[in-house]
Amino acid sequence: MLRFFLIAFNVAVIGFLVYKMVDVFNAPIERSKKVVFFTGGVLLLLAPLGIFLRFFGASPQYFVIYPVAIFLFLYLTKQL
Repeated sequence: MLRFFLIAFNVAVIGFLVYKMVDVFNAPIERSKKVVFFTGGVLLLLAPLGIFLRFFGASPQYFVIYPVAIFLFLYLTKQL
């Protein structure tokens, strides 16, 4: 059951991050701000990929820290 929630959570996060990255790509924003946004987005996309490829395991801290990092990233990039 935990594995199902982990997969569903990661699919939702990856889909949302990719959506926001495409949205920023199409927006008329300075190139330097886009580079910062895409760098942060790619780093956040590497965490679920690392779990999927079994580079590291999912821990309880992942379920606390990763959503906070996603929301802070989106809040800070909303200022774009």
